[in-house]
Amino acid sequence: MATKTILVKLEGKDQLHEPRVRLENISINLFTVDGGTTWENRGITISITGTLDLEMSCKALSGTGWDFKITDKDSRAALYNKTGHTGDTSANYSHITDQVAVQAV
Repeated sequence: MATKTILVKLEGKDQLHEPRVRLENISINLFTVDGGTTWENRGITISITGTLDLEMSCKALSGTGWDFKITDKDSRAALYNKTGHTGDTSANYSHITDQVAVQAV
């Protein structure tokens, strides 16, 4: 099991609404840094056993691009990086679930 401090960042090409992130089935609060285009949380400490289970959703006009990144705060290594656009799941909405292998420190 690895305990990691991570940075979660969701950046839209335009305003994103109601972003939701879950890591290891725990809801993560995101805070906007610029009024709704960029959402992040810089100080999440979480225990991970082998793989990090993640889920992200957001709303915006269909076709709005976004970048979703999870970074190890200490090593600055990218743990997860995904680019997409709203409307890929249903109109004006994006939703992803995934797993990523995480090395113990």
